[in-house]
Amino acid sequence: MRMSIRTKLIIMSLIFLAIPSLLIGIIGYKSSLRSLNNLGADGLQTDVRLTIEMIGALDKQVKAGNVSLEEAQEEVKVAILGEKDSNGKRPINPRLNLGEHGFIFITNSAGDELAHPNFEGQNVWNIQTTDGVYSTQEIVKAANNGGGFVTYEWPLPSNPDVHVPKITYAEKDPYWNWIVCAGTYLPDFNAGANRLLYLLLITLGISLFAGVIVILWFSKKLTKPILQVADQAKLIACGDYSHEAIETTSKDEIGELVMNFNIMKENQKKAENQIRQSEAFLQSVTSYMGEGMVVTDTEGKLTFMNPEAEQLLGWLEEECLNQNLHDLVHRRENGSSFPYAECLNTKSLEKGEVTRTTEDWFMRKNGSLFPVSYVSSPIFENDVVTGLIIVFRDISKQKEDQERMEYMAFHDDLTKLPNLRYLTDKLEQDMNKHKSLALLIIDINRFKHINEALGHTFGDLILQLVASRLRELFPSNVFVGRLTGDEFAIVYPYLNQEDLAAVCKQIHDQICEPMQVKHLLLNVSVTIGVSLYPDDGDEVDVLLKHANMALIEATQQHDSFLMYKPSMEGIAFDRLVLENDLYYALQKNELYLVYQPQVNIVTGQIQGLEALVRWNHPKYGSISPAQFIPMAENTGLIIPIGEWVLRTACSQLKEWHHNGLPSLSMAVNLSSRQFYSQDLIDTVKAILLETGLPPGDLELEITESMMMNIEYASETMQGLKQLGCKIAIDDFGTGYSSLNYLKHLPIDRLKIDQSFIRDLTENEQDDTIVSTIISMAQHLKLDVIAEGVETQEQKNALRKKQCFNVQGYLYSPPLSPENFSQQWEQLQQKAKKFA
Repeated sequence: MRMSIRTKLIIMSLIFLAIPSLLIGIIGYKSSLRSLNNLGADGLQTDVRLTIEMIGALDKQVKAGNVSLEEAQEEVKVAILGEKDSNGKRPINPRLNLGEHGFIFITNSAGDELAHPNFEGQNVWNIQTTDGVYSTQEIVKAANNGGGFVTYEWPLPSNPDVHVPKITYAEKDPYWNWIVCAGTYLPDFNAGANRLLYLLLITLGISLFAGVIVILWFSKKLTKPILQVADQAKLIACGDYSHEAIETTSKDEIGELVMNFNIMKENQKKAENQIRQSEAFLQSVTSYMGEGMVVTDTEGKLTFMNPEAEQLLGWLEEECLNQNLHDLVHRRENGSSFPYAECLNTKSLEKGEVTRTTEDWFMRKNGSLFPVSYVSSPIFENDVVTGLIIVFRDISKQKEDQERMEYMAFHDDLTKLPNLRYLTDKLEQDMNKHKSLALLIIDINRFKHINEALGHTFGDLILQLVASRLRELFPSNVFVGRLTGDEFAIVYPYLNQEDLAAVCKQIHDQICEPMQVKHLLLNVSVTIGVSLYPDDGDEVDVLLKHANMALIEATQQHDSFLMYKPSMEGIAFDRLVLENDLYYALQKNELYLVYQPQVNIVTGQIQGLEALVRWNHPKYGSISPAQFIPMAENTGLIIPIGEWVLRTACSQLKEWHHNGLPSLSMAVNLSSRQFYSQDLIDTVKAILLETGLPPGDLELEITESMMMNIEYASETMQGLKQLGCKIAIDDFGTGYSSLNYLKHLPIDRLKIDQSFIRDLTENEQDDTIVSTIISMAQHLKLDVIAEGVETQEQKNALRKKQCFNVQGYLYSPPLSPENFSQQWEQLQQKAKKFA
C-alpha cells in the first residue's frame, strides 16, 4: 500500500526529532554531571576563600582598633552559620549554595571545632568516620599543604544516624591560623544532573508531541499546486497584484494551500497600504518625539526641522530652510564660532558613520547658549550619502544634576567643607605645584563625650560652628576641609616652625572661644597634628598617616599640637600592641584595685576610701591609668572594666565591714560611657544585691562633662539615688561651664580637683577658686572633699576654709587591700596626729 505524503513526513520527522534528541540528552546528562561536580568543587573553594577574605577584612578592622578580636571572630561565625540558639548550637546557613545539608565550618590545627552546627567547642581530632577515615586529621593535613579536598562519610545534620559520603575543601587562613572548611554531601552534587536528566526527558516528550502536531498542520498545506503559486509569487515580488485570485479546485491540502496563498496576497496588499500610512505616522512622530530633529543636505543646508527643534532653537523651519545649520547654531562654550572642519558632522558625511556627541553648545535665535548632546546619522540613497539627520536634546538639567552630584561627592553635606576625597586630590595637585607644604589635622577633644551626653544633634551643631570658625580664620587660598567624624584638615603653604606654631595657636584660640549651642554655652578645645611635605613624606597617604600619628601623640601628651617625628612610628606601634593587650588584661587578672583613704581632718577619722584601678602588664610592668584609661574609653572596654571595678570595690568594702570596719564608705569613679549606658542602674543594683553592701556606703563619682545633657543626667542620677547611693562630682571646676546642675541634680558632694590644691598656698587664683567652691557647697548644703593634699600647709589652709574632708599622700598613697588592712592602726594614728 502506498503511503501518503503526510505519513512519510510524520515518520521522517519523528526519526529526525527522536534520535538527535536522545543523543543530545545522553551527552548533556553526562556533561552536566561532570560540570556540576566541577562547579560544586569550585563552589567549595570559592566559599572557603570568600570566608578567608572576610577574615582578612575583619582582621584589618581589629588591627585598626575598630572592633575587638572576639567580636570579629564571632561576626565570621555568625556570617557563615548563624547566631547560636538556646542550646549553644548554630544553624546551617541556607543562603550558601552548598546543597541541602552542606555548610562551612572552622577548626584549628589541634582539631578543635571553632564554628560547627553540631560539634562547636569540641575536639574531634580522633573521631574516625564509618569508612575508617580520621576526617579531621585529613582536613588539617590538606589545609597545611596549601589547601585540598578530603572525602569521607559523615552523618547528616538533620539525621545524625545516617552517614552519607561527603567532600570537604579545607584551607588555612593567614590571619588567625583558622582552618576554614566547606563541605557538602555527594548526593547533593548529583542532584542537579538528575534534575537535568528528568528535564531533558520531559522536553524530549514535549518536542516529539509538538513535532507531530506541527507536521500534521504543515502536511495539510503542501498539496497546493506549487507551480501556480510560484508564478503568482514572482509577480507579487515585482509589485504586480493585478491577477485574479487562484481558483480552488479541491478541499484537500492543495485547496487549503491555494486559499492561504490568496489570503497572503490580499494581506500583502493591505501591508503596503499600512506602510504608506506609517510614513504619515512617522511624520507625526518626528513632530512630537520630545527631541529636536533636523535634516541637512551634504552641504549642511537645512531641509527639515521638527517642532521640538523649533522650540529649542527659537527658529522656525521656514526661516532656516536652505541655510547652513552649522553656521546658524553651532558655537563653542564661550560663544565663539565653531570651525566647520572640526565639527563631527563632517565625519558622518565623509565616512558615512553615525557619530555621537555627549556635550556641545548650540545658540538660540535670541543669542543665548545652551548645552546639547546629539547623534548624527547619515542618509543613504543607493549607497551614497545624501544628507544628515541630527537628533539633539537640551542637557542643561542633566549638567546641573551632574555638577550637583560632583559637588556632593567632593564635599561634606553637614559642614559644606571639602571632604577627604577632595583633600586627596588637592594634596596631589599642591605637591606637584609647591616645593613644600604643611598638612594639619585638627581633632575636637572629647567629642565622643559630647555626642554621648547631648546627642548627635548638638554634635552636628558643634561641627558646623568649628567649620565656620576655621573658614573665617583663613583666606580663601588656604584649603580647609573635613575628614571624618570630628577631624578637620588644613593644607597650608610651608612656614618655618615658629610661624607654624603661631598658626596652630590661632586655630586653638579661635576654636576655644565659648560656643553658644542652643541653650548651652560650651567650651570646646582641639588638638592638632602636623606633617610636612616633602620632609615627612612625598605621597598623600603617607602625609595623612604621619599627621594623624602626630595628632594621636599630641592627644596622649595633652599638647595642643605636635609635628610628626619618625620616632612616633614606634610609639604608635607600641600603643597598638598595648591596646591589644588591654583586651585580655581583665581575663588574665592583670588589673587590680588600690584604695586611698579619705580623712575627716577635724575628727581624725578615716571615713572612706576611693577605689583606683591599676594595670600590671606582664612585659611592661606598671602602666599608668592616664595611659590605659583613654584606651579603654576609645575601645569600649571601659564598660566591662568599670563593672569589674564596681563589683570588686563593693566586695572588698563588704569584707572590711565584716572584719570590723563598718564605718567605711567606698567611692568609685564612673566613666562617661558607663554613665550613658542604658543598664547602669540595673548593673549597680545587681552588684549591691550580689555583694550585700548597703547602698548608702557606695559613693559614685561622675565628672562635670557628664552633666551637659541635664535631662538624661537628672533621670539617671535620680535612679541611682532611689537605690540609696551617694553621688559626688569629681574634678569639680575643670569641666562643664554651667553650674545650673548643682541646683537641680541630686548631688551629695563636690570633689575639688587636685590641680587647684597643688599651688593652693602659693597661688592667689587657686586660693580664690577653692574658697569659692567651698562657699558655694556650704550654701547649697553640699559636702566637699579636696583631693591631692600632700602638705600640712595645704591641709591647714583647707581647714581654715572649712573644708574638713581630704585625701592625698599627706595621709596615705593608694594601698592594696592587704596593705590597707595591715596598716589600719597606723593609718588611724596618722590621721589623728594630723587632725
